[in-house]
Amino acid sequence: MNDDTLRFIRTEGSGLLRDTRRELWLNLTGMRAQTRLGGVYASRRDFLEPELFHSCDGYADRDGEEKTRLRLLSSFLALAFLSGKTASVADRILALEAGEEFPACGERMTLRSAKARILSEPRKNKRDEIDEKSGELLFRLNTLCMRKLESLSESSEALGFKTYGELLDETHGMTTPGLASGAEKFLRDTDYIAGDMLEWFLSRKIDVRMKDASLSDITFLFNSAELGGYFPKPDFESFTETVLGGMSLNPPRSASFDTTKRTGKTADGFSLTLGPPIETALSIFPVGGIHDYESLLGCLGHSLCYAFTDPEDDFEFVYLRDPYLTDIFSGLFGGLIYEPGWLKRYLRIDTGGDLHNFLQLRRLMSARIEAGRAVCIQEIYGGSDSGEMSALLTDIMSGAAKCRYDGRKFLPEFLSPVSSPFRFKSLLSLPGLRIFMKESFDEEWWRTSAAGDYLRGVWSGGGRITGSALLERCGCGEQGTEALVRDFEEAFR
Repeated sequence: MNDDTLRFIRTEGSGLLRDTRRELWLNLTGMRAQTRLGGVYASRRDFLEPELFHSCDGYADRDGEEKTRLRLLSSFLALAFLSGKTASVADRILALEAGEEFPACGERMTLRSAKARILSEPRKNKRDEIDEKSGELLFRLNTLCMRKLESLSESSEALGFKTYGELLDETHGMTTPGLASGAEKFLRDTDYIAGDMLEWFLSRKIDVRMKDASLSDITFLFNSAELGGYFPKPDFESFTETVLGGMSLNPPRSASFDTTKRTGKTADGFSLTLGPPIETALSIFPVGGIHDYESLLGCLGHSLCYAFTDPEDDFEFVYLRDPYLTDIFSGLFGGLIYEPGWLKRYLRIDTGGDLHNFLQLRRLMSARIEAGRAVCIQEIYGGSDSGEMSALLTDIMSGAAKCRYDGRKFLPEFLSPVSSPFRFKSLLSLPGLRIFMKESFDEEWWRTSAAGDYLRGVWSGGGRITGSALLERCGCGEQGTEALVRDFEEAFR
């Protein structure tokens, strides 16, 4: 890559990120249903030329920081090329999710607000009604997602890859087949304990038999049915300051929060880096219960990966990150809601008796769903017949979630611009990373300034560190499923 090309990518890439992320932020927070991604990419057509992506060819032969730099740029250019080629259908998908409504439970809902409603809807007949009435919109959405998936595959071929999965593996350091194989093993190894405990809690807490349970029932069970009384409505900004203060972490730039409920807003919390100038923004749809805290902490972990970056650093180290790294920190911070000491200190919750097992079951089922997604990714990017895709995804995810799962829900969530294919991979790293943090700093590392100093040092390098490099630095490396299975076995003892 010559200097002129590098300057072009940095200058124009900064503007591209600024414009696309603003469009996504307005849509995903429900402030605006219509997006103009097609127009953004049409005004920067150089990013739609394969030659720009191929200017990073050969980065694997480089060393050190230069290799990291070119890998980040290669991933960015690949994503820009694919996003530009699919921008028109992406605009339609986002508009349908945020703006089109269906009648249910005496009101009108979007697909996004329906998911938020299910998190706190105690009546099974109402949850079932929402699932049934959303079917037509979900069918149309899934059709658009299949069209986008086909376009992603064609665009990947235009860059010289056989499939999008191969492109993902190359540019992001993924091993999709190996990850899927590990996910299948994890599902087998945890199948009995998940089914046995889930059946008991479904019957006892919400009077639903396991054979009749849907994903909506599971979603409600693990948010409000048992946990609502333990997790009071938070002041998100104040609580964030309290959590960061425990580690003496004071980001030089405060994050902005959007916690307003809107019908077009996604129920899943997310964080985006906006700018320039660099600004981290967190979106939470408050529904009450543990969901709000997990969303906040997960978003916080993601945003902190950018919070201590020098804004005068090179574009690629300011705005680009290894997604494996951000998923690791999102999982590390989001997982604090399962730490007994953290819950006692910050929320005065005693996790004795059934509550401990219930929380750990919630964590296990979340991991199983992520494992199911990893298996689905392999099927999708392995070139499975699109005509059989919905039935195949239904079968995989129903087995993972131990309940009735509509496979048409998978693609929209998976293709979301704030989704990640790395989550199960990052889950595998967390047992070792938590051990490192506890042995290096304190059993309650999240309340020590020494841990804060260490994390600040990691984040201050910007995009220079990858998830794999972090794990090597911590001495835990990338682990298989055995450590995660063992972590759950010990949690249930």
